[in-house]
Amino acid sequence: MSKLRVAVVGCGFIAQKRHIPSFLRLKSDVSLCAVCDLNQGLARSVASRFDISNAYSDLSKMLSKEHPDVVDVCTPPKAHAPVAVEAMEHGSHVLLEKPMASSLADCDKMIEASKRYGVKLSVTHNQRFYPPFLKAQELVKSGAIGELTGMRVLVLTHRKVYMAHENHWVHKLPGGVLGETGPHTVYLSLVFVRNVKSVNVCARKMTNYPWVLYDDYRIELEGENINSSIYISHASDYTAGQVDLFGTHLAIRIDLQSMLLTRYKREYLKPTSVALSSLSTASQIIRGIVSNAFKVMLHKPRLGHDIMIEKFVKSIINGQPVPVTPEEGRETIKVMEMIINKLNQKYGTKTANANLEAEDVV
Repeated sequence: MSKLRVAVVGCGFIAQKRHIPSFLRLKSDVSLCAVCDLNQGLARSVASRFDISNAYSDLSKMLSKEHPDVVDVCTPPKAHAPVAVEAMEHGSHVLLEKPMASSLADCDKMIEASKRYGVKLSVTHNQRFYPPFLKAQELVKSGAIGELTGMRVLVLTHRKVYMAHENHWVHKLPGGVLGETGPHTVYLSLVFVRNVKSVNVCARKMTNYPWVLYDDYRIELEGENINSSIYISHASDYTAGQVDLFGTHLAIRIDLQSMLLTRYKREYLKPTSVALSSLSTASQIIRGIVSNAFKVMLHKPRLGHDIMIEKFVKSIINGQPVPVTPEEGRETIKVMEMIINKLNQKYGTKTANANLEAEDVV
C-alpha cells in the first residue's frame, strides 16, 4: 500500500507543536502533502519550516489539487464542521483537534457525512493516550482495583499562561477559560463515567485581574455508575494534572505531567500500616522516575498526540476502528454544553452562549 497523503488545515500552535511533528514520525506510512490556512503567509511559513511541498489558503482548491487521503483539521472549533464535511465529500478521512465542534448540531453533521461518504472520522482526545492513563484503564478493566467507586480530575495551570493576559482569547469563551480546559477533563471522565445524568458547577474568581470573569471551577458529573469530581484552576503559580481512580480494593493516582502511576492502599491508620504504605508509594515513584529517565535517554518519549495519531493512521491502513469515535467526541460536547448551561443558570448569562468556541491549543 502506498503512503497516505495527509493535508493539515489550520497552521496555528497545535498544528505546529503537535499534529505535524506526530505525522512526520510516521514517514513509512504517511506523506504530508500540503498545509492550508486562511493566512497564506502562515501557511507558506509552516510548509517551509517542515519541508512540506504545498501551501494553500483555499480549502476547495487544495482538496481538488492534492486529493488527500486524510485531512487533519486544526482550525478553531466553529470551523470544524464545514471543513470536515467538505473534506469528506472529497473522500478524505478526517481527524479533528479537540473539541469536536462548537455545537451538537455540528457534531451530527459530521457524523452523518462520515456515514454517507464511507470515510473515517475521529477526534484528538490526546490525554486519553498518555501511557499511565492507558495502564489505569487496563487495571480497572481487569478488576485489579476492585469495583470502581469514583474518580477525581485535577487541572492547575499557571496564571501567566492565560489569566495575566488581558487580550487572551480565553476570556471571551463561554465560561471563560473553562471552554479550553474543560473538554480535557470531560473526555477523561467519560472513559469511566457512563451516561452523565446531571452536572453541578461552582465558579469563583481568585485572581485580581479585572478582565477575568472566573478562574477557579469545581464540577461534579453524576453518571449512572459513578461520579467524577473535577477541579480546574488557573489562579496559581504552578501547574499540575492528576487523575485519581477509587476502587473497593485500592486507589490509583495518575500524574499526567510526570507520567507516573501510583497505587495506594492503606488499610488501617496504624503506624506500621502508614509506614508500609509510604514505603510502597515512594518505591513506586522512584521506579517510575527511573523508567521514564531510561525512556528519555534511549529515545524521545511519545506524547498523547503521537500515540493517537498513529492509531488513527493504522485504523485506515488496517481497516480497524478509530481510536476515538465521533460519538465519543459528540458526548464530550454534550456534557460541556450541560456544564456551561448550568454555569449560565447559576451565575447569569454573562458567560455567553452555551456553544463552545475554544481555540485549538494543547
